[in-house]
Amino acid sequence: MVVCVASYATGLGTVPWRQGELFALDVRGTGSSLATATNWAGNLIIGAMYLSLIHKITAAEAFGFYAGLCILGWTFCLLCYPETAELSLEEVTQIFKDDFRIRAAERLRREKADLRADADFYDTGAS
Repeated sequence: MVVCVASYATGLGTVPWRQGELFALDVRGTGSSLATATNWAGNLIIGAMYLSLIHKITAAEAFGFYAGLCILGWTFCLLCYPETAELSLEEVTQIFKDDFRIRAAERLRREKADLRADADFYDTGAS
């Protein structure tokens, strides 16, 4: 049960609440609403099927099944959900213009970090 909850909390559980920054401003409300509705629908399905599932298999096996689904979701998020920390909304919109460009997000974040490091170097070097 702990593994199931931990997998969900670190994987799929946070995506509907964190994905709002990935949508362009003109579709952010609709996108966030659909993501939240999908999250609640998934929780409803899991809650509705739990009792039937533990009658067919044990409770431990049911939680193992759910943990496995969460691990798959976590892996998907890790591989397909680009990191957008420290990027502006315009840069995030550029990343998602054509598809999920994870490499582009990493490149932009590295460039910004390099610019900050250079600025810090010159600021401390001039003192």
